[in-house]
Amino acid sequence: MEEIKDTEVLNEETAAENGSSAKDDQVLEAHGITADMTLGEIMQVKPEIVPILMDAGMHCVSCPAALMETLAEASIVHGIPVDELMQYIKERLDQEDAQKEAQ
Repeated sequence: MEEIKDTEVLNEETAAENGSSAKDDQVLEAHGITADMTLGEIMQVKPEIVPILMDAGMHCVSCPAALMETLAEASIVHGIPVDELMQYIKERLDQEDAQKEAQ
């Protein structure tokens, strides 16, 4: 059985596939969420992430197996560069925070 690669290697492979350097241009933290957190952990600390992930094309949030998968691993499975996904999450959560402040 093939061993699961660590998140850093997965991030570097994803970046290499997209012609970028994983260490140079990826957003690896947004509002306390990191790419090495499991989807289960992320949804537990920030439940408002569910519709954001669904809008990004990650409909796996309801799959029990996905709860054990890191955000970086899930992004690879769905063909979404992890740096782009993290940037999208950051932008959406920034928007939600700005809307709450305006109320």
